[in-house]
Amino acid sequence: MRALSAATLVAVTAMMPPGAIAQQPDEERGCFAREGVAPEQKLASCTAVIKSGGQTPQRLVAAFTNRGNVYLSNRNYDSAVDDYNEAIRLNPKFASGFNVRGVAYLRKGRIDHAIEDFDEAIRLNPTFVLALVNRAIAYQEKAQWDFDAYLAEGRYEDRAIQDLDEAIRLAPNNATAFRNRGFVHSRQQRYDRAIQDFDEAIRLDPSVAASFSGRAYALRFVGQYERAITDYRKALTLPLDDVARKQIEKLLKQLGVATERAATPQPLQSGDFQR
Repeated sequence: MRALSAATLVAVTAMMPPGAIAQQPDEERGCFAREGVAPEQKLASCTAVIKSGGQTPQRLVAAFTNRGNVYLSNRNYDSAVDDYNEAIRLNPKFASGFNVRGVAYLRKGRIDHAIEDFDEAIRLNPTFVLALVNRAIAYQEKAQWDFDAYLAEGRYEDRAIQDLDEAIRLAPNNATAFRNRGFVHSRQQRYDRAIQDFDEAIRLDPSVAASFSGRAYALRFVGQYERAITDYRKALTLPLDDVARKQIEKLLKQLGVATERAATPQPLQSGDFQR
């Protein structure tokens, strides 16, 4: 099982204060708006702001970061890194810039560069929960794919747990941190602790399929097959990509369960939180 997914990564947007946005030209409003702007429009608006000249360093930092975030969401990681480089050059103490550049590096597969950026983001802001969670993901990626980690079994999983423990201490309602810690515990075969973390992740946010499939995985190893089947079926009612859906269907078949009905997404039940 690949414990953590890039889908859990979180980027931070550097937006201008709402009061400042209202008095700006259309290009600046499009670049700095928090919502209501299509990615293509934001990309064009931020490019116009960057090329316009006469901007303060603060505005340029926000413009480069916001354009970088569009590139990041479009999987244009090289362009994203270039823009984050500019934002960091303009403001070397910009913790969010290091965090999002780390996300871009991680998605490029440059795990060590990503960890260095998350390190710096956390050094600049020790209570930066998103950077802690992202660094934990990077550690877990390194644990699975890096030869040095193979020679030091458990080292990077332990570091991931430490970061997630701290993230949960700082933000006890952060479902992502509980979910990711559950994955790490499962990888280290601490299934009871994994189940407890997935329980909490689901209590905080029952709309994420990975929390249910992750708990199902752990439940199988402690012999609770019926509960595992229920969780896999629940995961199939929630948003999933095709790869994850097919994997869950395969696991259900291994458990002797037909998946024709389960494979069709059903409406969320009353009380589920829909993102």
